Amino acid sequence: MKKIVLTSLVAVTFFYSNSIFSASVRTINQAPNWSGFYLGGNAGYWQSQTNQVTTTGSPSFINPTFPSGAGDIANALAQIANNSFSLRPNGFIDGAQVGYNYQLCNNVLFGLSMDFDGLTNSNNTYSLQKSVDLVDFSENYIGSLSVKQKINYLGSVRARLGYLFYPTFLIYATGGFAYGNVTLNTTWTAQESLGPAVFPGIATQNNFNSTLTGWTLGAGIEWLFKPNWSASLEYAYYNLSNLNGSATLAQINQSVSPPALWGSAVANTALSLSTGTIRLGVNYHFS
Repeated sequence: MKKIVLTSLVAVTFFYSNSIFSASVRTINQAPNWSGFYLGGNAGYWQSQTNQVTTTGSPSFINPTFPSGAGDIANALAQIANNSFSLRPNGFIDGAQVGYNYQLCNNVLFGLSMDFDGLTNSNNTYSLQKSVDLVDFSENYIGSLSVKQKINYLGSVRARLGYLFYPTFLIYATGGFAYGNVTLNTTWTAQESLGPAVFPGIATQNNFNSTLTGWTLGAGIEWLFKPNWSASLEYAYYNLSNLNGSATLAQINQSVSPPALWGSAVANTALSLSTGTIRLGVNYHFS
Protein backbone atom coordinates (compact mmCIF):
# COMPACT_ATOMS: atom_id res chain seq x y z
CA MET A 1 0.00 0.00 0.00
CA LYS A 2 2.85 2.40 0.84
CA LYS A 3 4.44 1.95 -2.60
CA ILE A 4 1.15 2.63 -4.36
CA VAL A 5 0.56 5.77 -2.31
CA LEU A 6 4.06 7.15 -2.85
CA THR A 7 3.82 6.46 -6.59
CA SER A 8 0.49 8.28 -6.72
CA LEU A 9 1.88 11.30 -4.89
CA VAL A 10 4.87 11.55 -7.21
CA ALA A 11 2.69 11.14 -10.30
CA VAL A 12 0.29 13.85 -9.21
CA THR A 13 3.17 16.17 -8.36
CA PHE A 14 5.21 15.90 -11.53
CA PHE A 15 2.68 15.17 -14.27
CA TYR A 16 -0.12 17.55 -13.32
CA SER A 17 1.63 20.38 -11.52
CA ASN A 18 2.52 22.42 -14.63
CA SER A 19 -0.97 22.47 -16.09
CA ILE A 20 -3.28 22.49 -13.06
CA PHE A 21 -1.30 24.53 -10.61
CA SER A 22 0.01 27.11 -13.05
CA ALA A 23 -3.60 27.67 -14.06
CA SER A 24 -4.50 28.26 -10.44
CA VAL A 25 -1.72 30.84 -10.19
CA ARG A 26 -3.35 32.80 -13.03
CA THR A 27 -6.74 32.51 -11.30
CA ILE A 28 -5.43 33.99 -8.06
CA ASN A 29 -4.01 37.37 -9.01
CA GLN A 30 -2.00 37.91 -5.85
CA ALA A 31 0.28 35.22 -4.39
CA PRO A 32 -1.71 33.74 -1.51
CA ASN A 33 -0.56 33.62 2.08
CA TRP A 34 -1.17 30.20 3.63
CA SER A 35 -0.78 31.47 7.20
CA GLY A 36 -3.81 31.09 9.42
CA PHE A 37 -6.34 28.60 10.72
CA TYR A 38 -8.19 26.08 8.56
CA LEU A 39 -11.01 23.60 9.01
CA GLY A 40 -12.09 20.75 6.78
CA GLY A 41 -13.22 17.19 6.18
CA ASN A 42 -11.63 14.08 4.74
CA ALA A 43 -12.53 10.67 3.36
CA GLY A 44 -10.59 7.72 1.99
CA TYR A 45 -9.39 4.17 2.53
CA TRP A 46 -7.67 2.42 5.43
CA GLN A 47 -5.95 -0.95 5.74
CA SER A 48 -4.42 -2.75 8.67
CA GLN A 49 -0.65 -3.09 8.20
CA THR A 50 0.14 -5.09 11.35
CA ASN A 51 -2.72 -6.54 13.34
CA GLN A 52 -1.14 -9.38 15.29
CA VAL A 53 -2.93 -11.22 18.08
CA THR A 54 -0.75 -13.34 20.37
CA THR A 55 -2.13 -15.45 23.21
CA THR A 56 0.16 -17.13 25.73
CA GLY A 57 -0.77 -19.55 28.51
CA SER A 58 0.84 -20.49 31.80
CA PRO A 59 -0.36 -22.83 34.60
CA SER A 60 -1.76 -20.87 37.54
CA PHE A 61 -3.10 -23.57 39.91
CA ILE A 62 -2.45 -27.29 40.44
CA ASN A 63 -4.55 -29.09 43.06
CA PRO A 64 -2.19 -30.73 45.60
CA THR A 65 -4.60 -33.65 46.18
CA PHE A 66 -3.58 -35.26 42.90
CA PRO A 67 -0.72 -33.16 41.51
CA SER A 68 0.09 -35.45 38.60
CA GLY A 69 -3.36 -35.38 37.02
CA ALA A 70 -4.07 -31.79 38.05
CA GLY A 71 -0.70 -30.72 36.69
CA ASP A 72 -1.42 -32.37 33.33
CA ILE A 73 -4.73 -30.51 33.16
CA ALA A 74 -3.15 -27.13 33.99
CA ASN A 75 -0.40 -27.67 31.42
CA ALA A 76 -2.89 -28.76 28.74
CA LEU A 77 -4.99 -25.64 29.32
CA ALA A 78 -1.84 -23.52 29.05
CA GLN A 79 -1.06 -25.15 25.68
CA ILE A 80 -4.57 -24.41 24.44
CA ALA A 81 -3.89 -20.75 25.25
CA ASN A 82 -0.70 -20.56 23.10
CA ASN A 83 -1.65 -19.09 19.71
CA SER A 84 -0.63 -16.40 17.25
CA PHE A 85 -2.49 -15.09 14.20
CA SER A 86 -3.09 -11.95 12.15
CA LEU A 87 -6.21 -9.91 11.46
CA ARG A 88 -6.18 -7.80 8.27
CA PRO A 89 -9.29 -5.62 8.10
CA ASN A 90 -9.72 -2.68 5.70
CA GLY A 91 -12.46 -0.27 4.71
CA PHE A 92 -13.67 3.30 4.40
CA ILE A 93 -12.48 6.15 6.64
CA ASP A 94 -13.85 9.65 7.05
CA GLY A 95 -13.67 12.50 9.51
CA ALA A 96 -12.59 16.08 10.07
CA GLN A 97 -9.41 18.09 10.63
CA VAL A 98 -8.46 21.48 12.00
CA GLY A 99 -5.09 23.18 11.94
CA TYR A 100 -2.89 26.23 11.69
CA ASN A 101 -0.28 27.13 9.08
CA TYR A 102 2.60 29.60 9.28
CA GLN A 103 4.23 30.50 5.96
CA LEU A 104 7.81 31.77 5.90
CA CYS A 105 9.13 34.08 3.22
CA ASN A 106 11.29 31.36 1.62
CA ASN A 107 8.30 29.20 0.61
CA VAL A 108 8.64 26.99 3.70
CA LEU A 109 5.51 26.27 5.69
CA PHE A 110 5.19 25.08 9.29
CA GLY A 111 1.90 23.84 10.65
CA LEU A 112 0.02 21.96 13.34
CA SER A 113 -3.02 19.82 12.59
CA MET A 114 -5.49 17.68 14.52
CA ASP A 115 -7.77 15.08 12.96
CA PHE A 116 -10.40 12.59 14.06
CA ASP A 117 -11.77 9.78 11.87
CA GLY A 118 -14.26 6.97 12.10
CA LEU A 119 -13.70 3.65 10.32
CA THR A 120 -16.12 1.33 8.55
CA ASN A 121 -15.74 -2.44 8.16
CA SER A 122 -13.41 -2.48 11.16
CA ASN A 123 -15.04 -5.56 12.70
CA ASN A 124 -12.76 -8.54 12.20
CA THR A 125 -13.19 -12.07 13.57
CA TYR A 126 -10.97 -15.12 13.86
CA SER A 127 -11.61 -18.55 15.34
CA LEU A 128 -9.56 -21.70 15.88
CA GLN A 129 -9.88 -25.12 17.44
CA LYS A 130 -7.12 -27.36 18.75
CA SER A 131 -6.62 -30.64 20.55
CA VAL A 132 -4.06 -31.15 23.33
CA ASP A 133 -3.19 -34.54 24.86
CA LEU A 134 -2.58 -35.01 28.57
CA VAL A 135 0.99 -36.18 29.12
CA ASP A 136 0.40 -39.02 31.61
CA PHE A 137 -3.12 -40.11 30.67
CA SER A 138 -4.89 -41.32 27.53
CA GLU A 139 -7.12 -38.26 27.59
CA ASN A 140 -7.17 -34.97 25.78
CA TYR A 141 -8.71 -31.51 25.64
CA ILE A 142 -10.58 -29.98 22.74
CA GLY A 143 -10.25 -26.20 23.01
CA SER A 144 -11.39 -23.24 20.92
CA LEU A 145 -10.75 -19.53 20.73
CA SER A 146 -12.91 -16.91 19.03
CA VAL A 147 -11.65 -13.33 18.66
CA LYS A 148 -13.55 -10.26 17.52
CA GLN A 149 -11.66 -6.99 17.11
CA LYS A 150 -12.89 -3.54 16.12
CA ILE A 151 -11.09 -0.23 15.59
CA ASN A 152 -13.64 2.37 16.64
CA TYR A 153 -11.76 5.54 15.65
CA LEU A 154 -8.34 7.04 14.91
CA GLY A 155 -7.02 10.50 15.72
CA SER A 156 -3.79 12.44 15.75
CA VAL A 157 -2.06 15.70 16.66
CA ARG A 158 0.70 16.31 14.11
CA ALA A 159 3.26 18.82 12.98
CA ARG A 160 3.59 19.64 9.28
CA LEU A 161 6.64 20.80 7.36
CA GLY A 162 6.05 21.74 3.75
CA TYR A 163 7.47 23.51 0.74
CA LEU A 164 5.53 25.62 -1.79
CA PHE A 165 6.60 24.55 -5.29
CA TYR A 166 4.02 27.02 -6.59
CA PRO A 167 2.21 29.74 -4.64
CA THR A 168 -0.84 27.48 -4.62
CA PHE A 169 0.80 24.03 -4.44
CA LEU A 170 2.24 22.55 -1.24
CA ILE A 171 4.08 19.27 -0.69
CA TYR A 172 4.64 18.30 2.93
CA ALA A 173 5.71 15.72 5.50
CA THR A 174 3.82 15.22 8.73
CA GLY A 175 4.15 13.31 11.99
CA GLY A 176 3.33 13.31 15.66
CA PHE A 177 1.06 11.84 18.33
CA ALA A 178 -1.63 9.30 17.42
CA TYR A 179 -4.40 7.52 19.27
CA GLY A 180 -7.10 4.98 18.53
CA ASN A 181 -9.91 3.25 20.35
CA VAL A 182 -9.94 -0.54 20.00
CA THR A 183 -12.33 -3.23 21.20
CA LEU A 184 -11.12 -6.84 21.53
CA ASN A 185 -13.48 -9.64 22.58
CA THR A 186 -12.13 -13.14 23.30
CA THR A 187 -14.15 -16.31 23.96
CA TRP A 188 -12.43 -19.48 25.19
CA THR A 189 -13.90 -22.98 25.50
CA ALA A 190 -12.33 -26.27 26.56
CA GLN A 191 -13.69 -29.78 27.20
CA GLU A 192 -11.82 -32.71 28.74
CA SER A 193 -12.42 -36.04 26.98
CA LEU A 194 -13.80 -37.75 30.12
CA GLY A 195 -16.82 -35.53 29.66
CA PRO A 196 -18.82 -32.98 31.61
CA ALA A 197 -19.96 -35.47 34.27
CA VAL A 198 -16.37 -35.54 35.57
CA PHE A 199 -14.87 -32.34 34.16
CA PRO A 200 -17.47 -29.66 33.28
CA GLY A 201 -16.81 -27.72 30.09
CA ILE A 202 -14.86 -24.48 30.42
CA ALA A 203 -16.21 -21.30 28.87
CA THR A 204 -14.90 -17.82 29.57
CA GLN A 205 -15.27 -14.51 27.76
CA ASN A 206 -13.38 -11.24 28.15
CA ASN A 207 -14.21 -7.89 26.59
CA PHE A 208 -11.36 -5.39 26.38
CA ASN A 209 -11.79 -1.78 25.30
CA SER A 210 -8.95 0.71 25.39
CA THR A 211 -7.77 3.94 23.80
CA LEU A 212 -4.25 3.17 22.61
CA THR A 213 -1.59 5.82 21.99
CA GLY A 214 1.35 5.87 19.63
CA TRP A 215 2.78 7.79 16.70
CA THR A 216 2.04 8.60 13.08
CA LEU A 217 4.09 9.61 10.04
CA GLY A 218 2.93 10.64 6.59
CA ALA A 219 3.25 12.84 3.55
CA GLY A 220 0.90 14.68 1.24
CA ILE A 221 0.17 17.37 -1.29
CA GLU A 222 -2.28 20.27 -1.04
CA TRP A 223 -3.65 22.56 -3.75
CA LEU A 224 -5.15 25.98 -3.04
CA PHE A 225 -7.68 25.99 -5.88
CA LYS A 226 -9.53 29.10 -4.64
CA PRO A 227 -8.38 31.94 -2.36
CA ASN A 228 -9.79 30.24 0.76
CA TRP A 229 -10.24 26.63 -0.38
CA SER A 230 -7.77 23.80 -0.76
CA ALA A 231 -7.82 20.09 -1.63
CA SER A 232 -5.31 17.57 -0.30
CA LEU A 233 -4.16 13.99 -0.84
CA GLU A 234 -2.36 12.40 2.10
CA TYR A 235 -0.95 9.06 3.23
CA ALA A 236 -0.46 8.43 6.96
CA TYR A 237 0.89 5.44 8.88
CA TYR A 238 -0.34 4.88 12.46
CA ASN A 239 1.53 2.71 14.97
CA LEU A 240 -0.25 2.19 18.29
CA SER A 241 0.76 0.60 21.59
CA ASN A 242 -0.28 -2.95 22.48
CA LEU A 243 -3.64 -3.89 23.94
CA ASN A 244 -3.18 -6.48 26.70
CA GLY A 245 -5.66 -8.55 28.72
CA SER A 246 -5.98 -11.90 30.44
CA ALA A 247 -8.51 -14.64 31.14
CA THR A 248 -8.45 -17.72 33.37
CA LEU A 249 -9.25 -21.22 32.15
CA ALA A 250 -10.29 -23.10 35.31
CA GLN A 251 -11.17 -26.79 35.43
CA ILE A 252 -13.51 -28.10 38.14
CA ASN A 253 -13.37 -31.82 39.09
CA GLN A 254 -16.83 -33.17 39.93
CA SER A 255 -15.66 -36.71 40.76
CA VAL A 256 -14.48 -35.55 44.17
CA SER A 257 -16.72 -34.40 47.00
CA PRO A 258 -17.17 -31.54 47.22
CA PRO A 259 -16.29 -30.56 43.60
CA ALA A 260 -12.98 -28.72 43.60
CA LEU A 261 -10.83 -26.62 41.36
CA TRP A 262 -8.39 -29.12 39.88
CA GLY A 263 -6.17 -27.08 37.58
CA SER A 264 -6.14 -23.74 35.85
CA ALA A 265 -4.12 -21.62 33.42
CA VAL A 266 -3.95 -17.91 32.67
CA ALA A 267 -4.40 -16.95 29.02
CA ASN A 268 -2.76 -13.61 28.25
CA THR A 269 -3.81 -11.79 25.06
CA ALA A 270 -1.73 -9.10 23.32
CA LEU A 271 -2.81 -7.13 20.25
CA SER A 272 -0.26 -5.10 18.27
CA LEU A 273 -1.77 -2.68 15.78
CA SER A 274 -0.59 -0.49 12.91
CA THR A 275 -2.71 0.99 10.13
CA GLY A 276 -2.18 2.85 6.87
CA THR A 277 -4.63 5.43 5.52
CA ILE A 278 -4.93 7.38 2.27
CA ARG A 279 -7.35 10.31 2.40
CA LEU A 280 -8.65 13.10 0.22
CA GLY A 281 -9.43 16.29 2.10
CA VAL A 282 -11.04 19.68 1.55
CA ASN A 283 -10.16 22.65 3.79
CA TYR A 284 -11.47 26.18 4.27
CA HIS A 285 -8.73 28.67 5.22
CA PHE A 286 -9.57 31.61 7.52
CA SER A 287 -6.82 33.87 6.18
